Amino acid sequence: MKTKLHLSAIFYRSFGFYLWAIPMAAWRALGCPTARNLYVLIPALVLFKFFLQGITIYIFRRRYAHLFFFYANANLSQRQLFTAAFVADFVLFSLSMSIIQLASEWIR
Repeated sequence: MKTKLHLSAIFYRSFGFYLWAIPMAAWRALGCPTARNLYVLIPALVLFKFFLQGITIYIFRRRYAHLFFFYANANLSQRQLFTAAFVADFVLFSLSMSIIQLASEWIR
């Protein structure tokens, strides 16, 4: 199990930064809203993350399909890899939004 988690982390690391950085850049472009304004923006950011995840899945399945043989030899399917990546991405996104929200309330 530990090996599968490690391989899933390696897979996520290949594109995870972009899935985190692009919504954060969108948040900054919208003026770094916090408190009540952030609550209004979170559903839009979550939908944007779903969209980015879909694009990532499409690109990886079309352009980098040959890389999945490495993971298939480790007994990991594409579905398992993308599910683990999506869960990790959503957890990191939720943590970052929570930290932003708590920091904005703490600073007041």
